[in-house]
Amino acid sequence: MAYRFFTDSTVEANVQRILNEQLEKAIQELSDGIREAPEQAIHSTRKRLKKGRAVLRLVRKSIGEKAYQRENEQLRSIGQALAPARDGAVYQKTLDSLIEIYGISLENKGLSELQVNLTDLYKSELKALIDRDDAIAPILADLEASKERLSQLTLHQTGWKAVSKSLEQVYRQGRERFHSAYKDGSDEAFHDWRKRVKDLWYSSCLLKEIWPPIMEAFGSEAHYLSELLGDGHDSAVLQHFLRHHPSNVALSDTHSQVLMPLLVHRQDKLHQQAKDLGRKLYSEEPKPFIKRIHSYWRPEFSSSS
Repeated sequence: MAYRFFTDSTVEANVQRILNEQLEKAIQELSDGIREAPEQAIHSTRKRLKKGRAVLRLVRKSIGEKAYQRENEQLRSIGQALAPARDGAVYQKTLDSLIEIYGISLENKGLSELQVNLTDLYKSELKALIDRDDAIAPILADLEASKERLSQLTLHQTGWKAVSKSLEQVYRQGRERFHSAYKDGSDEAFHDWRKRVKDLWYSSCLLKEIWPPIMEAFGSEAHYLSELLGDGHDSAVLQHFLRHHPSNVALSDTHSQVLMPLLVHRQDKLHQQAKDLGRKLYSEEPKPFIKRIHSYWRPEFSSSS
């Protein structure tokens, strides 16, 4: 079913339905696909977990901080357990993108060997994960436990009140992280901003039905901004890898001399694009923003709550 609230259900029923759907799909994709298509299974599972955490964040104030912290931390820990296998894919994707964007010759720069090494590294990390007898079973058990607890999740508010304070917090934090990122300039600051942008994107997806054309357009811009920041983060990750690569990856001085300046240039361009879009997306103060979204709120949500 769709990743959005339905107008013929209460907010609480929507939350329970979506959490159940996301965790059920995560369990199915991880258990069925880890052998046949491990890369896709891990990617899909991590995406489901992020969507589930975004639902929790949208009703954070309504479920209470203790419940939020417990359930969010559990889903975050599960995602982290699968993260190492994802890093190798990021190195590959970012290098391939850089080569395409800047038209680098693989033969002249000797980058074909680096591509092969990164592919081998990724395959070995993926194999190490799925070959461990104790790797996937505990993750699936944790997912089942989370699914069971979240199926009984209760909200202390209904209707608009169930989401308004948390949505305002999501927007306010994103706005603050936007300004902090360009003031601080560090990779960590931009990564923190990106996480809050993704929260805003997921929230707009969940609330799409309150006014579909407006919320879809807003969500589309938030999604594009998260993609820009995601590509910038991937550039930062590859830069760190090139500086601290393992001994089994052959990396020459030529590789670093060619790739590092291009990665920095690419990252700067992405951050400039993100700045222009971020300025528009976060142009409102949090209170007026929430007041505007409230004006879109569909009566059906309130009457059914």
